[in-house]
Amino acid sequence: MNNYIRNATRIIISLAFLNTLYACDSSNNTTAGNNTSVAKTEIPAALQKLTLPGTPGEVLRAFIIIDGSATRTEMTIDPAGAGSASASITGLTLAVHTVDISYEYTDAAGTLIVATASKSVDLTSGSGSISFAAIDYDLASYDFDSDSISNAAELAAGTDPRVAGAAGAGPCVMGTSLLDNCTLG
Repeated sequence: MNNYIRNATRIIISLAFLNTLYACDSSNNTTAGNNTSVAKTEIPAALQKLTLPGTPGEVLRAFIIIDGSATRTEMTIDPAGAGSASASITGLTLAVHTVDISYEYTDAAGTLIVATASKSVDLTSGSGSISFAAIDYDLASYDFDSDSISNAAELAAGTDPRVAGAAGAGPCVMGTSLLDNCTLG
């Protein structure tokens, strides 16, 4: 009888050990691919001019936030002016995630939000790919001086988005273009 109990105990311990090994098997992993997802986005046309080297201290930056986290990851804007930004995000699970991207323009006067986008991204297939198109972005909602011309359009036209009426003094004229009512001229 003792041999029977001893053998049963060994079998139970062996099964528990095998179960632990199975749980650690990488093919049963719930993280995306190699634990890194790549986020890539087209830069909206109204922001393309802002990516070119300009006045020192003026910079366009892109940030990505996953699932409302307090952690923002800065994206790399293509220095060749190819109109894209990307970031590698580590540790994403194979699940549906809410992804937010914002573009911010910083100059001597401070930082302005110029565009944002948000969408649900399903990574359950294991692809690990997060993509945004230029049309996914909201630029019109960001108008710091409330003059009905977006921050992005005023910056692209070379006017000050912090000063209402600055558009009338420069090349930005309401109602004359498809680019947020701003003529780039």
